[in-house]
Amino acid sequence: MKQYKTLWLLLAMIIVGGFILTSCVDSQDSPSSGGGSDKDKKYVERLFPVVNTENVPLGTVLLRFYDDMPNVAYISVSHFQEMIYPGTTIQVTNLGDGKYILTNPFGTAKVDTEKDIFTSNDYVAFTNLMGMVQPGLPNIEYDALPIIKWKSVDISPKQVDVTLDYGAFDIDIREDGQNVYFPFTTIANLYTDIFNHMAAFNGLTVMTSPNGFYSLLDGFPTFYTTPLYKDTRAADIANYNYKNLCFTLTNFFGYPGRTLLEKDMKEKGLDQALQDYGKAGQMTRDLLLSTNMYDFFSGTATLNCLLSDGGHTNIDLTGINKIDKNSSFTTKLTPIRSEKLEEFESYCPEYVAIKNSSAEKKLLKMELDEQRKTKIGEGVKYTKVGNTAYCFFDEFICDDSGWHLYYKGEGPKPTIEDYPNDWLIILIDALEKAQKDPEVKNFILDISTNNGGSSDIVLFVTSMFANKSDMYSENTLTGQKTKSTFEVDRNLDGKFDEKDKDFELDLNIGVLISPASFSCGNMLPALLKDYGICLLGMKSGGGSCAVLYGPCADGLGYHYSSHRSRLNNVKGENIDKGIEPDYQLEIEDYFDIPKVGKLIEQFYAK
Repeated sequence: MKQYKTLWLLLAMIIVGGFILTSCVDSQDSPSSGGGSDKDKKYVERLFPVVNTENVPLGTVLLRFYDDMPNVAYISVSHFQEMIYPGTTIQVTNLGDGKYILTNPFGTAKVDTEKDIFTSNDYVAFTNLMGMVQPGLPNIEYDALPIIKWKSVDISPKQVDVTLDYGAFDIDIREDGQNVYFPFTTIANLYTDIFNHMAAFNGLTVMTSPNGFYSLLDGFPTFYTTPLYKDTRAADIANYNYKNLCFTLTNFFGYPGRTLLEKDMKEKGLDQALQDYGKAGQMTRDLLLSTNMYDFFSGTATLNCLLSDGGHTNIDLTGINKIDKNSSFTTKLTPIRSEKLEEFESYCPEYVAIKNSSAEKKLLKMELDEQRKTKIGEGVKYTKVGNTAYCFFDEFICDDSGWHLYYKGEGPKPTIEDYPNDWLIILIDALEKAQKDPEVKNFILDISTNNGGSSDIVLFVTSMFANKSDMYSENTLTGQKTKSTFEVDRNLDGKFDEKDKDFELDLNIGVLISPASFSCGNMLPALLKDYGICLLGMKSGGGSCAVLYGPCADGLGYHYSSHRSRLNNVKGENIDKGIEPDYQLEIEDYFDIPKVGKLIEQFYAK
C-alpha cells in the first residue's frame, strides 16, 4: 500500500513540476489518466527510462498516450526541452483559444493547437542545442575538434519568420490548458541538429545522444533496435509514421538539387509527390503505409532510391540500424526487399540510370586505388619525387581523443608514431616533412577517393593551405545564408594566439580530385578554388548538405541531407554539382608526381 502511495506522489510531482531525472523506472499506466481540454481526449501517462547511445541510464521521462492513438507517444514541450538539453526549461504561456507562447533560454515560438501550427521568428535559435558542446555556441555546423575554435557567425537575414504547418500533414499538436504536447517523434525531428543531438523512442526506452557527433556514426545500437524487429506494427503507428516522415522530409530536407523527387516534393509535399510519380511513387507510398514490417522496410528502401543524393541521404532502415544478419527477421526481409526493389526499378528507369552512374564512380575509385598502389606503393601515405611531395589523404576523420587531452594540458601532442593510421595526423606529419625538406617546393594533397568526414578538418586544411577558415552555408528552410568563422591553431602548439598568424607553409599546393571526391572531399576544393589553390584531376563528386539523423515513430532511425546547412562556395553558390579542376588529368596521370608537380608550378607562375 505504501508503494502505491509513493507512486501516486511521484507522478503528481512530475505532472505539476515537469520533467524529473530520477533513478526510478516505471512503465506502468499512471493512475491519473483522464481527459484534457484538447477536445476532451482521454489519455494515460507512463514513465519510461532515458538512456544514451551506450545504454547508460540518464533518468526517466513522462510520456502521454491518447485513446485515439494508443501507440503514439506524446510529450510535453517542457519535458522534451529538459530531457534533450538538461538544465534548460521552456516557459509555457497560455494565450487562450488553444494558442501558446513557448520561451526557452535561446528563443521564442508560438503554437496554435487548434490549427496545429508552429511559428517562430528565430527557429534556429529556439532549437539550439550546441550550448552543450560549448557555452554560447550558436546553432551552426561544428564538430568540436579542439584544433579549431568557433569565433563568429554572420547570418543574413538575421531573423526569418518560420511557419511549420503540422495541420496540413494531419499531425495533431495537443494541449491541456497548462502545457503543449507534440508527438514525441515530431518534436524530436524539430530539434535534431547537425552535431547529431537527437532523441528516439522505441516503445520501451527513450534514447538520446548528448555526446552527439561520433555517437551515431556506427548506427543505432543493437540494445535499442532489437525489440523493433517484428513482423507487424500497429496501424496508428504506421499512419502517424508516414505523416511525420512526409512532414519531416518536406520541410527539413536540404534539397541538394540532384534527387529525382525533390522538385515535386518541395512544391507539393512528399505525399503528393509520391502519388504523382507514377507506379514507382505509388508503390513506395503503399509500402510506407503498410503495417507489415517487411513491406515497410522495403518502402524505405524504394524511397531512398527516389531521394538518392550520392550518400548523405539514407532513408533505407537497413542502413543505420544494427540488424543481426542471421536473425529470423533478416532472413524474411532480404528476399522481400530484393523483390520489391526489383519491381520498383522496373517502374523507375531514371533511378536505374542513377544506380549505373554510382556504379561507374565505384569503378573509377577502384581504378584510382589500383593506379595509386602501382605508382605510389601499397599503403604509402607520403612520398617525394624530386621537388614535389605527395600525401594520400582519404578521410576527413581523426581520433580526437588525443587532441582533447593535448589541449587540456593532460597529454602530449599526438604524433604519427602514436597514431600511424589517423588521417589528420598523416597529413600533419606529411606537411611537417615537406616544410622541413629544402628540396620540396610543391605539395600534392590526394583526395581523389576521399568520401568525406568532418568539416572541422576541412577548415583546418583551408587554414593551412590558404590562411582562410570560413565556412559558407544556407538554411533551405529559412533561406538564411551563413558565414561561420573559426580560429585555427595553425602551428599546433596547443594555443590560439598571434603566433598562429605568423605560421605559413612555403609550398606550392596542388589538390587531386575526382568524381569520387564527395561531401567534405567536395567542400575542400570548393573553398580552395575560390582561395586560388590549384586543383587537378576530374570534376569532384558533389555532396553539399550536412547530414541530419532522424527517428521514425517506432524508433528506428535514418539520415538525410539537412536543411540546416547546405554548403556554398565563397560566392554563396550551392556546390552540389561538383568543382571543376584547373587542370584535367587522365587516370594514368594522377600519380605521375613529376608531371603533376610541373602543372602546379605552372599554375603559380601565372
